Amino acid sequence: MPKAKTWIWIIVGFVGLCFLALVAFAGASVYFLRQHIKIEASSDTKSLKAFETARAAFKDQRPLLEMDNLNRPRQTRSLTSLPTAAVKSTDMVVMVWDQDKERLVHVSMPFWLLKLGRRKIDLANGDRSFDIERLNLDVTELERVGPILVLDLRSASGERVLVWTR
Repeated sequence: MPKAKTWIWIIVGFVGLCFLALVAFAGASVYFLRQHIKIEASSDTKSLKAFETARAAFKDQRPLLEMDNLNRPRQTRSLTSLPTAAVKSTDMVVMVWDQDKERLVHVSMPFWLLKLGRRKIDLANGDRSFDIERLNLDVTELERVGPILVLDLRSASGERVLVWTR
């Protein structure tokens, strides 16, 4: 009879440990997202200033990608032809201005996260979305070249997307 009680305590302890691990993982996930995603209400003027400030770090640098008339990405220069930077990039930063909802979204994605299995990142906005996967970027090459302006997109509807590495 004492052996049955021991097994019950082992099972209860294991279930309790799994529950604590799940709570810890959920807490770490929430913390990670709060550190890497920032959404704020913003006016046209305030968002324009935020884009100008972010763009100023790259001065007159032409973006690595441009969108054609059919909204398809086109490389302005090859990543493999760019020299290796002394310091690798650590993050890809995406800043999106949604004029309809008057909000500015700032997402910072570490390269280690981008290198993990699923690389599809969809910044959804109701019926419209911006999928980073369709940019067809080699994350390893992007990390190698160091800080670079990847995309500066201004849509006819007033939305703006700025992508860079740091």
